[in-house]
Amino acid sequence: MLEELSKDLSENLGGRNMPDKKRCLLSVAMIMKNEEHNLDRALGSIKPYVDEIIVVDTGSTDNSVEVAKKYTDKIYFHEWKDDFSEARNYSLQFPTCEWVLIYDADEEVKEDFAGIREFLASLPDDVNTVYLPTLSYLDWDLKKTEIASTARVFRNGTVRYENIVHNQPIYKGKVVEAPFTIYHYGYIWTRKLKKKKYERTRNLIVKLLEEDKNMPSQERAYYLCQLYKTEMIGGNAIELYPIVNKVIEIIKKDQKMPAIAFEVLLMHALALNAKGFNKEARELLEFLLRIEPKNPDPYYGLLAVSEAEKKYEETIFYGEEFLKRIEYVEKNPQEFTWTIIAIKYTPMVHTLLAIAYLKKKDIEKFKMHFEKIFDKSKLTVAEAQKLVNALLKYITEVDDDDFIKIVPEIEKLLYEVYQLGVHFNVLDIVERVKKIGLQFNYDLFEPFLRGNFGKLVLENLKTKKDGLMEYIFGPDENQWAEKIEKMGLEAVLFFYENLPNSSPEKLRVLNKLRKSENEVIKGVSHGLIADIYLEKANFKLALEYYKTAAEILPELGRFVKPILDDLKTKLDPTIEGIFHELKRFYFENKELMTGALKEFPKDELERLYLISDTDFAKYISATNIWKSNKEKAARLLDSISKKEEFPFLEYRYAKLFEDSKDQEELKKAYLYHAEALKKNTVLGDLALGVYKFDNFYPHEVFGNKSDEIVWVGNISEKHSGLGVISPLRVWRKANRYYYVEPFHVDEAIRIYKQKRNNYNLPTLEVKREDVLKVLGELGTENIKVYEEEDEKYVGLVRNVASEVGIDYDNSSKNIVSFEIVNIAKELGEVVKNFESGVLFYFVPDFNNHDDIVWYYPIFRFIRTRKQVEDELRKAGAKKIRHYVLNESLRAVVFER
Repeated sequence: MLEELSKDLSENLGGRNMPDKKRCLLSVAMIMKNEEHNLDRALGSIKPYVDEIIVVDTGSTDNSVEVAKKYTDKIYFHEWKDDFSEARNYSLQFPTCEWVLIYDADEEVKEDFAGIREFLASLPDDVNTVYLPTLSYLDWDLKKTEIASTARVFRNGTVRYENIVHNQPIYKGKVVEAPFTIYHYGYIWTRKLKKKKYERTRNLIVKLLEEDKNMPSQERAYYLCQLYKTEMIGGNAIELYPIVNKVIEIIKKDQKMPAIAFEVLLMHALALNAKGFNKEARELLEFLLRIEPKNPDPYYGLLAVSEAEKKYEETIFYGEEFLKRIEYVEKNPQEFTWTIIAIKYTPMVHTLLAIAYLKKKDIEKFKMHFEKIFDKSKLTVAEAQKLVNALLKYITEVDDDDFIKIVPEIEKLLYEVYQLGVHFNVLDIVERVKKIGLQFNYDLFEPFLRGNFGKLVLENLKTKKDGLMEYIFGPDENQWAEKIEKMGLEAVLFFYENLPNSSPEKLRVLNKLRKSENEVIKGVSHGLIADIYLEKANFKLALEYYKTAAEILPELGRFVKPILDDLKTKLDPTIEGIFHELKRFYFENKELMTGALKEFPKDELERLYLISDTDFAKYISATNIWKSNKEKAARLLDSISKKEEFPFLEYRYAKLFEDSKDQEELKKAYLYHAEALKKNTVLGDLALGVYKFDNFYPHEVFGNKSDEIVWVGNISEKHSGLGVISPLRVWRKANRYYYVEPFHVDEAIRIYKQKRNNYNLPTLEVKREDVLKVLGELGTENIKVYEEEDEKYVGLVRNVASEVGIDYDNSSKNIVSFEIVNIAKELGEVVKNFESGVLFYFVPDFNNHDDIVWYYPIFRFIRTRKQVEDELRKAGAKKIRHYVLNESLRAVVFER
């Protein structure tokens, strides 16, 4: 249907042939109101080319009339009647010349208009109408434009106007086109003027559409299109979709459309594409292309659709076709009666073509289009921002060989972006330059590398200076001691570990810290100074500082004594000092400095490796970026040279894989967690820091190793196994349930429940209101708690049973259970011993790896609603009712 419709419309609305030419004289007819700010430009530019200027004022309250008098004495006054056509038709009674140019106060002509007199003089007598191109500026910088050829010059007495807004001429043929451009400034508005024009135009159109119920359908479509454009100008996006739907309905019914609908349908297609409706956008654009194949705009739309769909061959085809047609438009604007709106998108087209050629590894054509992107005569800052963001994404994705080939373009990009004042995150490019080791104009990075972090990145590029210490403790070394003391003991140990002993700054800072009022920092600083003197073989000072450290902080005595004993045996500078013992003692279950660095900007911590090549910088970057970029985090961890210095390294590797849906990666997560626990036993109880991993967690063989893994993790991140339930957990999926591995034995659960009363740990509770809501539905005379040894459960059910009128009876065949669904191996075997019951149970959010249900130590099973129901029916339950009580708590009532 669209193909036939487009063929008909193309014939009805297509281009016009060029007739013969004839001589004429020219009048200008203008209507105006409060245009004093425009009139000098408009009348001053047109006066040299016309014989007569007619101005009709419709009620100006400014100096418009006085300004107009400088250019003409033919000024007439007419009351404004909310109808542009009425005013325009009134003005047409006054011109006396052979030809009349319709001209507005917000327009201008330039030197290229001079040939119009000779052109008109050559036209034959049967020509009545001349189309001229109107180029509309859309922004204050005069860079964004639209162009359309419209009927502007008429043989006197052969034209009249219709429509109350955006008046349309009704004219006689023959029609010709002429290349004499009129420049239109009417779409460049102040906010106040924009609002005023929007409200005035919208109200007129809406009033007309509502009052004229018998309006012909094509006229209604025309006004709906004008309303669409008006709502766009007013920023009222919520009205656009209903309007365009009405227009499409009319077009389908009539099998024709007004010319303005082309522009509206194009804008709608672009909106569809932006929303992700690529298929619908493509169909509409192909329809428009069949109607008017010479118009560049549909090609731009199809380019955008192809790029969104990552179809780079199509992107190239439509982009190149668009540029060919835009070139033709610019040379022959008079031929185009449709508004060409995509001309302002030319820099974007070059950008998308550059990207497409880059993806196709055609570097030469990438360079060709790249050179045309930054045409400052067409590019606004806002548009430049979009182009830069698009380019940056793809430039940083190319392989190293291609990246090297386009270095000149990257340098140009940096220069142009700076000149345009565009915000630009340059760190991805910095990273590639640093990684490859390129010769590069580093100074181009400087305007984009802000603050202390940016300065340190640039210094690292230029001089290889390691900026880690300066980043953390500040640029002024004289203030390091104060900053370190404020950050605490871990900052002292970090400082010592990461500054070479040969650095005079190390002793200077430690000497300040040994005077601290904090006894721990004071004692530890003395011990670390002793370590430095020990390495320097200054045994006398080393002994003095070790002794003083133990006196200040007696708990250091156990670390100092072995060193003193060794030194009594032999004065040896290779004897190990106390630093590593201190680090283990104070930060055994913590990652050094990860807590202290939380106050630093996360986006800087993610790039810490750009200012320092140390293992620590790589580790911190990996731990900050792992959720958003696991592949990069893995590369950073792999690049650490002294992996043994990072006791949480394997744990961090495990975190990279545990969120995966891939079975092999989940197996990797398990192996890394297992290795991490053996290497760093404090990982056995991250929550409490009490029960180190000892690999003694009584369990039994259960399940099948071929069952799918759905979750892997260390449960002590959110809970604690209290030394009897393994911190390392895998959840596997079987047909009847999800189950844990290792599968802890019943006795471990019993011991765990005894121990947990001594700790304030997260609990998954069934509350009184939950029991109350469900217990009343059971319909029995008596009840008992299945977990009868648990006094808390028994007390809760006794309380609720009293309220709902049910007796609590230890011999009852009706049960309430809080755990068997999540713990019992054979749910049916338990249930079949009872007549009825209420079973409370917990299920996790299966899409949330952090849900506490996965971590809950005593749980051995997760059963879904269907799995629970299947078990109950197999056990002979006849009536089953399900309840959703909160995000993770469920209940089921059964009766046999």
